[in-house]
Amino acid sequence: MQDTRDKILSARYVAPVFTPRDKDRNVNYAIIPKYVDYLISAGVQGVLVGGSAGQGILQPNSERLAVARAFIAAAEGRMTVIVHAGGVNYEDTLTLCRDLSAIDGVDGIMLSTPIFYPYFTYSGLLEFLCDAGEACNGKPVLYYHFPSLTRLQYDVVDLVKNLKKRLRNFVGLKYTANDEEIYKKLVKQRIKIFLGFPSMTLVGAQTQGGQVSLITGPTNFVNGVMMRIVDLVLEGNVKKAKTIQKDLDDIMTMIVVEQELMSAMTHVMDFVGLPMGPPVKPLSDLTESQKHKIKWNLLNKDASEGKFIDMLDKYEAPSETASIYTSYLLMMSFAYLLYKVVDKRINNL
Repeated sequence: MQDTRDKILSARYVAPVFTPRDKDRNVNYAIIPKYVDYLISAGVQGVLVGGSAGQGILQPNSERLAVARAFIAAAEGRMTVIVHAGGVNYEDTLTLCRDLSAIDGVDGIMLSTPIFYPYFTYSGLLEFLCDAGEACNGKPVLYYHFPSLTRLQYDVVDLVKNLKKRLRNFVGLKYTANDEEIYKKLVKQRIKIFLGFPSMTLVGAQTQGGQVSLITGPTNFVNGVMMRIVDLVLEGNVKKAKTIQKDLDDIMTMIVVEQELMSAMTHVMDFVGLPMGPPVKPLSDLTESQKHKIKWNLLNKDASEGKFIDMLDKYEAPSETASIYTSYLLMMSFAYLLYKVVDKRINNL
């Protein structure tokens, strides 16, 4: 287990990958190698497969295993691969943990609480995590702490202390919350912590320095921005780091349309030439109006003050694709204006 544990401990920038789908919502396995190559070229060191971004909890175990194998094959040992095994059915979760533990290339398994019933007692939650962790057969285990999604209120620091005592393969957690005080208490537990909210990048760099680690949606398309924030803090230029952090926060606000964060982030991948397609059912895809709004917000310099384009130019976009973004900008600006004119005329009929 030591090799896989070391891979998890050393990974700092991990992408919670989307599950690419075709227009019929079948998994688009063919694009995964290109997806992985793109992430590696952007400085990403690992992937989380089947997390909230990958919508794993809505997939059958057979598909979750197939997608995990596809990312492992594409990574070819070049990335740390963590697979989320959380689900709403106890036996299915344990079965998935056992199956994942037998796959070479799975470096770690992430566990989350069932999200449908917010009534778990603390002891029930602990027992569930320990049972699932033991089913991982020695593979490193991470806990997925996402209180705004699970709606569970408990002392996560105390939970970590108990997991350290009872689960030998427990190595850390993904902290998807913005309580800085709790985060700093977790740091004192000397475990691996992946921050889940991009808004915590600056705080993480100031708290953990070069050890700060991230598993956050924008790692898929602006990983270089978060790397730059951390580097600036390490260089002592906190003022500049704060400026870029604010720009990143503004961009994330522009991406969210009518609370559709995951589907919205999926469509941002179109801008880097990796269309992810619609989400798994029963999730709804964005409407054409919502898609236009995201493109307008990000690609029109008047709407975004050029922040997204600037981020792509400075940190992400290869020089040979620079013209693509310029074309996108002109095309989407024109398309959105045309859409608004037509929509207004229809409403006036």
